[in-house]
Order: sequence, then structure tokens, then C-alpha cells
Amino acid sequence: MAVACTVLGSRGFVGSHLVSHLQSLPGVEVLTDSTGEALPGHLGHLFYCIGVTTDFRNSLHGTMHAHVGKVMDVFKMHAFDSFTYLSSTRVYENGSSGEEAASLSSAPSRLNDFYKISKIAGEALCLTHSASTVRVVRLSNVLGLELPPLTFVPSIICDALKTGRIDLETALESAKDYIAMEDVVTMLPKIAFKGEQRLYNLASGGQTTHEQITTEICNALGVSLRVKKDAPRSHFPDASIARVQREFDFQPQEVLPLVRRLCVQYQDFQREKRGL
Repeated sequence: MAVACTVLGSRGFVGSHLVSHLQSLPGVEVLTDSTGEALPGHLGHLFYCIGVTTDFRNSLHGTMHAHVGKVMDVFKMHAFDSFTYLSSTRVYENGSSGEEAASLSSAPSRLNDFYKISKIAGEALCLTHSASTVRVVRLSNVLGLELPPLTFVPSIICDALKTGRIDLETALESAKDYIAMEDVVTMLPKIAFKGEQRLYNLASGGQTTHEQITTEICNALGVSLRVKKDAPRSHFPDASIARVQREFDFQPQEVLPLVRRLCVQYQDFQREKRGL
């Protein structure tokens, strides 16, 4: 008997890659929200990939609706075998711990905290749901081919290809956790189908600095680097992946080879656009 899966946010960065992966699995039938048609009452294993990322400051209402309001609508109108809500390790920003059990804090009056607050509210809806198969996965910064490029690494690669240089607005000492898109789409069905916990970090478990990232890009593309004077330094605690490693024997891919691979992929894409 086929396993039914539904991906909401199927045209987004993670959602579109997840659809492709699920469609490649034997015995899996995939339903998406890309057609605009009404969804059935029962959605099987549901992956909630709807979200606002880089432009949330320009759409506060839309961000809260995507991360909270639509979740409430799904809970009210549909049944499911499991519900996997994609959150973000950005909820740990400026905290002291990246453990799943860590207490999270934010300032409601700070615009920069609005994204965190919306994700925390969405998580609260899921983690207090009576069904044990409603889970939250906190993703770190996902590395993959993104068209158009909106997130940090794809954006600076594409800008470098256009201008011949990288203009960095944050300090070289800034660091983030990155995870391969392949790891994300491979692990999400495993968590949805067999996860024993309600909350997981899905990350590499280590930090890669902007200096390491930009050095790889400069070497791969032969471009220069310019860093803004007095550029701010961003800080995140290490996201613990002990839980997903223990339960699924998860081993994340190395980050810098992924950056080099992305440089090649975007170069190839630019050549195809030019018809070379």
C-alpha cells in the first residue's frame, strides 16, 4: 500500500527539493499545494514547509500568518498521519544553548526578534498538540541550489559571478551552522515516519565562519573580497545534533565542499542562461 505524503509550501526552497526527493522514493504518493486545488480531508504524512525568511520585516502580518495562522487552519480542517513543522535554529539566536530543551527568549518590541517569535509561536501550536506525531524540526542554514538566490551563501556567490567581488556586510568572524539540502530532504521523511521525539535540530552541529565561506568562494571563482567597515558580528550557539545522531545515526556532510559545489552549479547555471 502506498504511503501518502503532502508537502505544503511545495514551491519554496526546501519544499520543492523535498517534493523531488519524496517522488523518488518507492511506494510514496506525493500531494502538493502547487496546483491551487482544494486539499483532501486526510493528508497522510504532512510536511509544513510554508515560511517567510529574508523579507519578513516587509511582511510582518504575512510572516505570522505563514508560521502560525495557516498551521491553525490545517489543524482545524484536516487529519493526518503525522505533521512535521519546519522551524529554524534561529530561535537560538543570542542564547547560551542550542539544545532542543533550551529555554528560548526574545524581546517583543524588537523588530529583529519578530521572526523568532513567529516561529516559536508556530512551534508552540505543534508541541502542545495532543497527537504525538506532530513534530518540529529546527533547520539550520540550508545549502543547495536556490533560484532565485535569496539566502546568504547563494546570494554572495551569484553577486560575485556578476560583479567579480564579494561585498560583505557582516564581520568575517561571524559564523553560522550550515546543512546540505540533500541531508535535509533525506532526514525529514525518516523523522516523520519513525521519529520518537517531538522536537529535533537538523544541522551540522558546528559553526562555519564567513571568512571560511568567502575564502572558498574567492578561490573557486577568482573574485575579490571587500568587508564593510565596522561590520557587525552575528552570534549563534552551536545547534546540538546529538538527538538526531543517536536516533538515526545521522552524519552531516562537510560544509566547505558544499560551498565549492554550489560555486560550480551557479557557474553552470549562468553559462546556460547565456547560451554558452
